[in-house]
Amino acid sequence: MAQRSCDYLVVGAGAAGCVVAGRLSEDRDRKVVLLEAGPRRHGLLAHVPASGFLTTAAARTNWNFQTEPVPALGGRTLQWNQGKVLGGSSAINGMLYMRGHSREYDQWSQMGCTGWSFEDVLPYFRKAERSARGASRWHGDAGPLPVRPSRIDLPICREFLGAMSDAGYPTVDDINTDIVDGFGHIDVNVDRGRRVSTADAYIVPAASRPNLEVVTDARVVRLRVEAGRLTAVDYRDRAGVHTVHVDGEAILCGGAINSPQLLLSSGIGPADELRRLGIAVVLDQPGVGRNLHNHPAYTLQYALAAPLSAYRYLNPLNALSAGLRYALTRSGPFAESYAATGGVFRTEPSLEVPDIFAVMIPALTFRGGVGARLRDLLPQRHGFVVAVTGGRPASRGSITLRSADPEHDPVIQPNCFAVGDDLETLAKGVKIVRDAMRGARMRRLIADELQPREIANDMETLRRAIRQNGGTLWHPAGTCRMGVGPDAVVDPRLCLNGITGLRVADASVMPHPLTASTHAPVIMIGEMAAAMIRQDQVT
Repeated sequence: MAQRSCDYLVVGAGAAGCVVAGRLSEDRDRKVVLLEAGPRRHGLLAHVPASGFLTTAAARTNWNFQTEPVPALGGRTLQWNQGKVLGGSSAINGMLYMRGHSREYDQWSQMGCTGWSFEDVLPYFRKAERSARGASRWHGDAGPLPVRPSRIDLPICREFLGAMSDAGYPTVDDINTDIVDGFGHIDVNVDRGRRVSTADAYIVPAASRPNLEVVTDARVVRLRVEAGRLTAVDYRDRAGVHTVHVDGEAILCGGAINSPQLLLSSGIGPADELRRLGIAVVLDQPGVGRNLHNHPAYTLQYALAAPLSAYRYLNPLNALSAGLRYALTRSGPFAESYAATGGVFRTEPSLEVPDIFAVMIPALTFRGGVGARLRDLLPQRHGFVVAVTGGRPASRGSITLRSADPEHDPVIQPNCFAVGDDLETLAKGVKIVRDAMRGARMRRLIADELQPREIANDMETLRRAIRQNGGTLWHPAGTCRMGVGPDAVVDPRLCLNGITGLRVADASVMPHPLTASTHAPVIMIGEMAAAMIRQDQVT
């Protein structure tokens, strides 16, 4: 059994883990080890923004979790993609950079997360960003992560924005400026025609630092705790099991599924559940794996009567032209995210913050899953989809263990729509977008509504359609909730309650959902975690 030691051990090289390891390794006298269960690299196409949807089909770089049957969805199970590669989900996602409304962070603070109001977190958003918009109250321009507005320029994108504007939702320049109702081109993490994951932004530039060691294809299977302090972790690779001794702190950045699973497998969680599986209880922590939230979503799908979508690039001549442009200049359609037109809105004018966000994808790409063939992923005709998403669901699910084996997938119960208002809110959002697509501007362009097909637009009919074909986005969060009270897993400094030398820094600490994708907030959490660790370290 090989052994090594370090000052800081980061478990999981995803969106937050790369940030934490990159920042902590700036202190050259501190040894940092970063462990990642997935590989160091993935295919070349993963760096081409327009082919980003293909990366989620690669089994080697995707955890490809499956949920339990969801009662509110007629007993259907759901596939939950999560990145399993250096960079984590930031290496396979849609590259959307959305923060959420400032009041949502103020609400975190009011829930007991002292130090997490918007004015507290904004400096760390700015610290991460190298925004093409320049430095301002809202953005930073000196950070490692390039952020720029999408430049996707397809006719259907312009028509979609026009249709939403006709419906009363203005076209805005920057959705990350406390917009409550508005649509536009969403910011993306693309630089000079290439996707930029947090591994690209934080780890690649640090690769020459002698105090940073990155170990991939290394799955952590156990946290070792002695006398209430984390002392080491065990991980498995092709050669067997190895131990890393931790002199300072370990930072768990595995995400909202893997982080609670590792805690539970290590004896940290609800004592009765652990004992039933024969796991020795290290700490009775009832909140581990609870408070699971995700964004419920329903996808509207439309076929077009005119050649206005990305399907035009499957024409051999157009594909050749776009490919040459990309190869020579790193520009053009291949240099843009496939999912970068959208916005946020309120389903009721009395709301203080948006409760729906919607993203339009200018192609009919929603078919197939992990391991799907290329021909199953590419569109077959001109069309587009709109993913309408509930931003602030109240329903909560759980992550529990299936067995004592730390390498078995856990039991994921999303519990979607357990709170009735969640379904009602999403149905209202779907109705609003569907009404806009039935307006004069889009009616002349749409040949057929593929989902839902020929149904009324009343609330009861839409609720039924969502139960039949709705799902969630791949934004699980909340399972190691930050805050106060007996069910809080970590305190506002992200320290695990009841064990010293262990913090959690990923989407699992988010106490409540945000009306935004989780990518940008998780990067901010990584920046906050690194700053807190450096502030708290004993010199």
